[in-house]
Parts: sequence; structure tokens; C-alpha cells
Amino acid sequence: MKFLVIDYKSVKEIVSDRHLQSSDYSKGDDLYRCVRDGIITDFHNEIAVIKKNNGLIFLSNEPTPNKLLVIDTENFQGFNRSPNEVITIIQKSLRLAIKTWEGIGNSPCEKLIHGTSYIALMPFPFVTGKSYKVMLDKRPEGSRQDKRKEENLLIFFDGYDDWEKPVLANFRKAIEAYYELKYFDHIKNVDNGSEVNSQYVSINEINGVFKNKNPHLGMDFWAQNLTQSQKDFVFSDSLGPDIIKGAAGTGKTLSLVLRCINQLNKAREEGKPRKVGLFTHSIATKEAIKNLIFSNEGGCYIDSEGAQSVEVTTLQEWCINNFANRISATEYLDKDALESKQLQLMYISEVIDDFLLDDFEGSKYFVSKELNDFFSSEDRWSIYTLVQHEMSTYIKGRASEDFDTYKSLDRSINSIPLKKEEDFSTLYMIFNKYQDKLIDLNLFDSDDITISALQETSTPIYKRRRLKDGFDIVYIDESHLFNMNELSLFHNLLKVDSTNIVFTYDRSQATGDTAVSSIDILSQLKLENETDEQQLNAIFRSSDQIIQLSSCILASGATLFSHLENPLIKSTSGQTIVEEKKCIRPYLLTKNNEEDVVLSAFKEVDDLSKKLQVHKSKILIVPTNDAVINKIESISESHRLSIELIVRRGDTQSIINANEKDKYIVGGMDYIGGLEFDAVVIVGIDKDKLPNRGSGNESHHFLTYSAYNQLYVAITRAKYTVAFISNKTKGTSSMISVALEEGLIIQKQG
Repeated sequence: MKFLVIDYKSVKEIVSDRHLQSSDYSKGDDLYRCVRDGIITDFHNEIAVIKKNNGLIFLSNEPTPNKLLVIDTENFQGFNRSPNEVITIIQKSLRLAIKTWEGIGNSPCEKLIHGTSYIALMPFPFVTGKSYKVMLDKRPEGSRQDKRKEENLLIFFDGYDDWEKPVLANFRKAIEAYYELKYFDHIKNVDNGSEVNSQYVSINEINGVFKNKNPHLGMDFWAQNLTQSQKDFVFSDSLGPDIIKGAAGTGKTLSLVLRCINQLNKAREEGKPRKVGLFTHSIATKEAIKNLIFSNEGGCYIDSEGAQSVEVTTLQEWCINNFANRISATEYLDKDALESKQLQLMYISEVIDDFLLDDFEGSKYFVSKELNDFFSSEDRWSIYTLVQHEMSTYIKGRASEDFDTYKSLDRSINSIPLKKEEDFSTLYMIFNKYQDKLIDLNLFDSDDITISALQETSTPIYKRRRLKDGFDIVYIDESHLFNMNELSLFHNLLKVDSTNIVFTYDRSQATGDTAVSSIDILSQLKLENETDEQQLNAIFRSSDQIIQLSSCILASGATLFSHLENPLIKSTSGQTIVEEKKCIRPYLLTKNNEEDVVLSAFKEVDDLSKKLQVHKSKILIVPTNDAVINKIESISESHRLSIELIVRRGDTQSIINANEKDKYIVGGMDYIGGLEFDAVVIVGIDKDKLPNRGSGNESHHFLTYSAYNQLYVAITRAKYTVAFISNKTKGTSSMISVALEEGLIIQKQG
């Protein structure tokens, strides 16, 4: 093998794939064997490897003949080293190529050779004496390449000694071989397995690879040629929330676009106004979707001034245009969110490398063993990506950059192990160094833009404008690429109290928030001890009406976009005919003041205990915050009503005490997970109480996200019915507005 040539997008894909960062992963080992021995394997779904002219070509589905990285493998011997060393050389060389193409400054391990177009890369940790280096030429053909507007790069040497001027014979053969390629077709069939569908959120599965590779054939053609599962999705009358799931190549994006066009066509026929937002993660995808809309007779809707319109944009572009317009185009990392996150990761990797080189040795004596082991033993890619998650989700998103809030947050099981204050201080120091880098460059990253937009959506001006300017439906392509900060924003772009969201989701691809798992979702729902399916079946035997309601509540929060392992999906209805007769449709009562709200809660318990013929300890009173708990305690004392408080999670002893002493049972939302009752009465479902405004600095959007999950947990404690009680003067919380509109909760007099 004389050369290796990798095009621009293939370079980006390789550095972005976690499983290609080490030969310990099977895909990383496949990449190693490919570059060392020429063994072609499917190490990446988006890259084809082709043998041609005694070389290997790494080809993406977006060929870039003027932006190629060529490795002269006759003169470069770096692929003869150990597997993990080879992967390190590949990854750092490709990162250097990206920096060179995008004009990003070099790190300390990348030395520009004065008076030449060469860069010396030292891929391994610092050692005394001579360092191993990889040599890259930025302009292998000099002015000739400049005239052609080519940015091709050449790696021509590795070793400890001095290098000689590169010979370009293999470089030219590689470029010629790339130009000779006539086609690109490597759609992979990834089997995701099957999943049980939600009963409220419609989940559409597309099985098998999409056979017709030309999506630009028009609505009439697709009406006759879509698969049945695609037709069910495309021609659905539902405005959402809907999900379409499937493996790569199954036509998810096409189905999403056709669904959008079909619903706009219907609105036009019926004379209904409909404003639609279609959001993508990258600018390239945005342009591709615009072309799809035009070629399928939907171009008249794009940015239309008429009653029916669709705005196709990236979320970051939308935020910049609508909220962050006080910064100029030169002040954000990249207008494309995908590129911005890659640049963010690159800057973070430089900060981490400097920390490990200069500061980590001194920090070992102060940090916990767990954090010490993390930085000492974890592979570098894991460290980079988890620190990126830490900064985005915890420090910026949830803590709003407040250190005291940051160290008090509940943490994901997949996040960095932080056990003591010095651990948090260390991560916060790394964060500050990253921020200093942005400040020095006068740049803002994608999280800065998204979080600023989230804060502005809470202002009175935006809330009023949202009534008029909000979208009727939001479509989201590749929702798995967005992080939790971004996902939390989508609900705020709709008209008030709407969950009209339709999106694509692919479990086989990396999620936007790399450290979030399904267990994290259960933990946030306070269901972390109920992950066993059999255990879930034994606990969740709610009525169909409660399952519908709880699924609606879950769909209203940011978990709509997460792994979606709703525990109720796996439960089966074990109710007999006798039990079904006990079921009461969930209902809402409104009262005139706080005291009436609390007193009516006790009255509802009395009434329900008679209707269901159960002891009142089988009916749970759930206050929505601490102030309501205090009010319940005060009023129960003044009216001589005996109550038993659930004071910790899984507090079954309090339930036993309530039953034995004929008491009412009261439990806060944080303590009732894992418990089961015949009915639940939720007290204080008011605008000013749910979501809780909080007493600290934790960001509003995360408090809202948590409130949806807490409400979901409260509802799913019930077997037969749920009653909500609100203060008429305060107004009912918007968190149940959709359920009221859908008829899942009825307004009751009394």
C-alpha cells in the first residue's frame, strides 16, 4: 500500500466517533487493521473504504476533491506501531488537519516550522530528549495548489530524526485515484431491534433499508410507493407529539418532510392558518431538507407570508436571529451547531491536555481517588467528551455557572465521578480555563447561545409575542444530536400550552448529550430502583386513563426527546372487571383560596375512600411544594385532622402508621417514588407552585424539566384515579393544560 487518502467529511466522522478513539473498541481495532494491513471492514456507517491504484481511499457521501488528507505510507511508517499508538497518531493527525483547514490555532504539541509549510505533530506525551513526530505539509504543491483553490494536505514522515523534503509521487497518485471514483453507495442496514410503543406519544418504527434512493419524486409518487409504516406516519392527522424511529437508510428524514408537506396541504385545503418550524442540527442538513421540500411540491410554503408556512432552520441559527442578535457573526464558534460543538470539543481537549501536563500532578494530593483514577486511567476521548458534558449540562445549563449550585446538583451515573468539594473545584478550574480561552478569542459557544435564548423565553415580552409568533407545529430532524439544553428550548417555541412536536430519532446513533442514559431518566423520575421489568409490572397496575394521562405529562417535558423508557409502557393491565368498575376519570377541582384548597383535599380523600371502599390511608395527598406541606400541617392541626407525613423515599412505615391510627397520608413529590396507592390527590396545581421557582440559582428551564418528571411520578402512584386541586385566584398550572384540552383530565364542580 502506497497511500491513504481521507476526504474532509470522513476526517470529521472519524474524530467524532467515540468507538474509533481506541483499539480497545472493536471498531477502533477495525480501523487499526484497515490502515496497517489494508483489511476493509465496516468500522463506520458513513465511510466507504475503497482499494484503488495500490492505495486506500476513505470516501464519505459528500466528496471533497479539493480538501483531502493524503498519507504517503511508503515514507510514513507510523502505522507499524502498537494498535493504540496507531489510533492516537490517526486521531491527532486528523485533528491537526481540521485545525489547518479551519484556521484554528495550534496546540503546544503542534509546532510550525519557520520558513516552511510544514507542521511537526508530537502525538505522544512529553518526554525528555528527542520526541517522536509526524510531519504534515500544508501546501504540498505550493502555488499550483493555491491557484486551483485546493486545500489538500500531506503527511510524509514520522520518526525521531530530521526529515527531508517530501516526494510528491504518491501524493499525486492519491489525488488522481480520488478523482477517478465515479460513485458512492454504502447505505448500511442497522438493526435496532423492536420496542414497545407509547400509548400517548405515537412512536412509528420503520424497518428495513429504504430501497428508493431518489427522494425527489413528488407527493403523488410517494402516496403510492411508501411502505405501510411510512404511510401511517406521513398521512397521520395528529399534530404531535409523534416520533419516527428507524435505522440508517430507512427514510426517516424523507418521511418527516412529507409529513410536514402533507399537513400544510391539509391546512390550506381546510382554510386553517398553520405556522411550522422545521429544525435541523446542521446547516448542511437544513439545505438538504429545503431541497427535499422543494422537490416534493412544498416550496411554496418555505418562508411564506401566507397563512401556511414553514421555516427551515437550525436551532442555533434561530436563537441567533431571534434572541442573540446582539453578537456578531465573528463572535460565535461557528454558525453551524455541529461544527461549533466540534470546535468546542477541540478547545476543551487542549485545556485538558494542558491540565494533565501542568496541574494534574499537584492536584492528585487533594482530589478524591475516584477523580484521580478517572484522569489517570480513562482514555483521553472519554475525558474530553465527559468534560464537555459536564460544562454544558451541569455548569452552564443547570447551575448557570454558579459554583455553589453546581456542587449541590444531583448527578448522572455516567458523569465524571466528583466526590468532594476539591473535585468540583478542579472541574470548575478547568471550566474557567476553557472560558478564558473563549474570552481571549472573543467567542461564544453553542451552549452560551442556547441558554441565553432559554432565559429570554421567560420574559413577559416573549411570552406575549409567543401567542402570535409561536409555531403551531415543530418538526425536528435527528433529535438524538441535541443536548438537554437545546431540547429544553423546543417547547418554548410553540404557541402556549402546546405539545405539537414531531421528530426523528435513531437509537443507533450517538445522542446529543453523551452521558445521559435510560437509567438517568428513571433516576430523575425517582424510579431508579424499579428498572427490572418484572418489578415494574408488579408495581404499575394503573388504569388505562392514568397511563394516558401520565404519558401526556411525560411528553410535555424535555424527556420527550430522551430515551423514552417510560416505565408504564412495559406494564400490562392486570385489572379485573370488578377493578375496572372502580376506575374514575382523572379530574380537576378549583377553589377560591388556599384554605379551601387544603380542606377540599381532605374531603376528596373521604369521598374517594367511600367510592373505592378502601381505607383513607390508601389515598395519597401530594402537595406540590414545601409551602403547601406547611399549609396542610397548619390547617390539619387547627381542624384536628390527623395526618402522617412520608418523610423519606420508600417510607412504608408511615403508611402502616396511617392505616393503624386512621390518619390521612401526605407525601411530598420527592419521597413518593416506589409507592403505590388506590388514588392520588395532588394539592396546589397552581401556576406559581408548579414548576417551582426554586430558592437557589438553578436555571428555570431545568426546574421546569424536573417538575414534569415529578408530576409524572405523582400521577403514576395511583391505581384507579387522580384528583387535582388548584387555587382559582392563582390559575391552574400550564403543566396540565394539554391534558385538560385532550380530555384526559375533566373539570369537575364541587
